[in-house]
Amino acid sequence: MKALIKPKEYFIKEIFEKEKEELFSEIWNFVGFTSDFAEVNDFVVYDACGISVVIQNLKGKIRAFKNVCSHRHSLIQTAEKGNRPLMCPYHGWAYNDRGIPFGIPKKPFFNFSKEDLECLKLEEYSVDICGSLVFLKIKQDETSLQDYLGNFFDEIEKMSNNFGKRVDLNEIEIECNWKIVVENTLESYHVALIHSETFQKLGADGLDFSFSKNHSMWNAEVLMKENEGKQAKVHKPFQERNYIIEGYKHLLVFPNILISSTYGISFNLSQIIPLSENKTLFKSFVFITKKEDESNGNGSVLEKVYEESLVDFNRKVFDEDKAICQEVQRGVKFSSYDGELSEEEERVLYFQQMYKKYLK
Repeated sequence: MKALIKPKEYFIKEIFEKEKEELFSEIWNFVGFTSDFAEVNDFVVYDACGISVVIQNLKGKIRAFKNVCSHRHSLIQTAEKGNRPLMCPYHGWAYNDRGIPFGIPKKPFFNFSKEDLECLKLEEYSVDICGSLVFLKIKQDETSLQDYLGNFFDEIEKMSNNFGKRVDLNEIEIECNWKIVVENTLESYHVALIHSETFQKLGADGLDFSFSKNHSMWNAEVLMKENEGKQAKVHKPFQERNYIIEGYKHLLVFPNILISSTYGISFNLSQIIPLSENKTLFKSFVFITKKEDESNGNGSVLEKVYEESLVDFNRKVFDEDKAICQEVQRGVKFSSYDGELSEEEERVLYFQQMYKKYLK
């Protein structure tokens, strides 16, 4: 099968700019976890297609607004995340939960009417939740998050609702185009050579692929059952849990979010953030499952050893991926071939088909 994304589409700046306008502004973007917005005034600032957006818990509801004061254009929230009122740091204009200015120092000097204040409302964007994941949409249309996620909505909800203790956040800058990173994660063809001492030992195998809307999933068998051999002792603290799978599951939330789990005990959510046509930020969150009885084995020596091994494993795998993705980026600039895809790379082809659907 011929690849659909041509070599030049991995490094030309004009195509990177088109992706912001024609892809990322059209889809639901993951912006954080519900735990990021647990308290009133908790906020996260997100760069959405070059627009600074603040997503904030206002009076108990998560709302999203353009992060620019309607008075004199300062950014309102200047940190990546935190907890403070929706108030401009320049002149102290404060905004209510609808994004309308309500606290204005020396307000009589402005002579604002109620209608004037309504016109100064911050531009608002759609926010929705699936499980413990919070999503943002820039373009206003009738596509709900549930519509967007299609048949995978329930699975994503189940998986993310079982994210328990976060044991790692790994952030890596990779000198390559974001699509190269995504495509690398969608196939196991490279595993034997690149991950021979890490992921290969899990033995994830098979072509059990499924597709819904823009997204794809791989359900893989693994070499050992959850409680076989040495694993029985390591996995003992996690037997009483709500989410159980037999092997390995890997899901792409198009275009750039990856969610995976082994046995339903460990989880990884990776966010592939385009920084430029030649640079990507890779953010990897690692969780262990919620247990029905959190006191059972919680904080035990065995559990700590498991957490450390999980972090070490994930970091080694992603360092290996970083190295080869950078070599692909170097090579793609000189390639005169379209690229070939095997049946094992069917998810790569599907990703490219969905990508082409957005890029005119």
